[in-house]
Amino acid sequence: MQPLLANAIRTTLEGHIVDFVDLVPTLIAAAIIVYVGVVAGRKLQPVISDLGRRVELDETVRETPFGAFFPSGSGAVSRSFGVLLNYYVVAVAVFAAVEWVAMRTGTTTTWFVSTWAHDLLSYVPPILLGIFVLFVGFFLANWATEQVSKSPVAERLGSPSLLAGATKASLYFVVLVIGLDTMGVDVTILHTFAQAFAYAVGLAVALAVGIAFGWGGKDYVAENIDGWLDRSRTVASDSAAITGDD
Repeated sequence: MQPLLANAIRTTLEGHIVDFVDLVPTLIAAAIIVYVGVVAGRKLQPVISDLGRRVELDETVRETPFGAFFPSGSGAVSRSFGVLLNYYVVAVAVFAAVEWVAMRTGTTTTWFVSTWAHDLLSYVPPILLGIFVLFVGFFLANWATEQVSKSPVAERLGSPSLLAGATKASLYFVVLVIGLDTMGVDVTILHTFAQAFAYAVGLAVALAVGIAFGWGGKDYVAENIDGWLDRSRTVASDSAAITGDD
């Protein structure tokens, strides 16, 4: 009985040792993948930060509503983007290592974690693209607002601030819809709201134009009604005279 038990224990231990030895190269490869990701992230972080400062990313972001999300200070926005890229590269490396271990061992739980991580990371590119669209769109909206407020048309109308505010709100809304749609967010409710708002604005403009023309027409009629009546009497008298001669 004792020899059989000893043989079973020895066989089990040998099996575990063999499995561990077989797993060591996989773990080393996973560690190398993570290490490469960490090194690459650290190398890319200052590059992205320096690139952001060169293209004046801080000034551009500060002119948009996103400026409030970044810490104050010179180059803070560029450094933040560098740090975010560093973390993203490291996260990709970690999940790539998990994927490697899962493929080599066939562990179901690890594969589930890797699949979940893959699904999570797949949302990052469209989110980053959507944020980029929002940044550029808000910057262009601010520029367009400044141009409207300084335009001669706005000065002639006497309400440059009102026109600039309406332009800014409209462009911000359009940029927000495009940015969220790029991120994969369902913006159907925003489209419905925009359609209802457009109908309301169109109706208000139509009523304003109608009232303006009606009010102006009232004054015009009041100023010219006497002349019209005099001409009507003259025409009637001439017609009666011609009929009498006949």
